[in-house]
Amino acid sequence: MSKLTLTVDPAVIKLAKRYAASQEQSLSKLVENYLKTLPKTPTTDEPALELTGLVAELAGVLDDKTIKDDRSEYRDYLQDKYQ
Repeated sequence: MSKLTLTVDPAVIKLAKRYAASQEQSLSKLVENYLKTLPKTPTTDEPALELTGLVAELAGVLDDKTIKDDRSEYRDYLQDKYQ
């Protein structure tokens, strides 16, 4: 069995643990069972979600150049944390 590290809001974790306990299973087992329900292979013929309302109005406002890559910031945070 492999380990997986997820970043999840603490309030969500609390609710998920409570739900898992009510189902008499661990949170890990609950997540594993959910992941087993995912399709074996991604399908490309599924239609994209239609954007509506405010989301549709905001779509395309930022170009790719103005979006910061937060992964490097998070990587730096983890390096500082575990050194």
